[in-house]
Amino acid sequence: MNLRPFLPALACLLAVSASVSARAQEQPMRIGVAAPSSGPYAALGAQILAGARSVAGNAEIVSADTQCSAEGGMQAAEQFVRDRADIAIGFLCTAALHAALPILKGANIPALDVGVRADRILTRRERDGTLVWRIAPASSAEAEAIARFVRTRWSGAAFAIVEDGSSYGRDLADTVRARLEEDGLRPSFVDNYRPAEEKQFALARRIGQSGVTRVLVFGTRGDIAVIARDAAASDLGLTIAGGESLLDESTGQVPLAPGIIAVASGFDVDWTPSETAPPLEGYGTAAAVATEVAVEALRRSRSSGGSIADILNTDSFDTSRGALRFDGTGQADLATFRPYRWDGARFLADGEG
Repeated sequence: MNLRPFLPALACLLAVSASVSARAQEQPMRIGVAAPSSGPYAALGAQILAGARSVAGNAEIVSADTQCSAEGGMQAAEQFVRDRADIAIGFLCTAALHAALPILKGANIPALDVGVRADRILTRRERDGTLVWRIAPASSAEAEAIARFVRTRWSGAAFAIVEDGSSYGRDLADTVRARLEEDGLRPSFVDNYRPAEEKQFALARRIGQSGVTRVLVFGTRGDIAVIARDAAASDLGLTIAGGESLLDESTGQVPLAPGIIAVASGFDVDWTPSETAPPLEGYGTAAAVATEVAVEALRRSRSSGGSIADILNTDSFDTSRGALRFDGTGQADLATFRPYRWDGARFLADGEG
């Protein structure tokens, strides 16, 4: 077959294709950042926006106020569609994310969740095919990490579980206890205490009478500081460990004693400032990681012509928090929880387990 008559048309087609590809490369990447900028969660939304902007580079940030509500989530998604965002990151509240996902799916805009931990987000992804991938740890991650810490560090010793009666403290204590009992590890002493008390000598005495020297305490940082102080005054020699609440700023007057262990997310502790990774607060770290993934996924999509969703599902990404890959459910595989020990001024990584 003589192809010579078709060569000019083929050359023209290739030239057009190259021109279209070049224009796609030149178009700015648009990253939608969904975060509350009004209402009681505005400060947390500002953290998300700061994290995204810190690593966006030449990508254009399109921000939208979710108001941490279903209506706000819908409005944010609709804004991203109007502004032709390539991908969305953020989302602090479950209602906003739930409302946004169908709209984003309809516009083929993937979403990277940095704040919502509810398991039903990824369950819905599997059922409805919503375009969501999660940077935030799963809701069960804290309890699983604490149980792993006990199995690794305290499996041969008696230990206690103490909680403050709040929904956070009680639920975490129950979940950790259930995880440990599956492995045949049972606390020798279980108790609760009244929160926001100036003294906790009665609790310290009960712990001392139980004979344990290792205690999981679930409550506020201020209450844990009081318990540790009164236990030390009673010469109990306790090793105290808790969860993420130990990272919260304390409103109490008692400083946290050195040696207390927090099993917490590295997003909140391990962020190392550098020229490309400035110091960030709270949700800023997770938002920065999500933005790094978004930028790289967009770059690869434009270079290869592949869909952003396929790239998120299959590729690995180098981020300032280490290599990241999403599993089959859409959950990022970053090992974000580990033990940190308070040195009197800050929490420092405390071993591997």
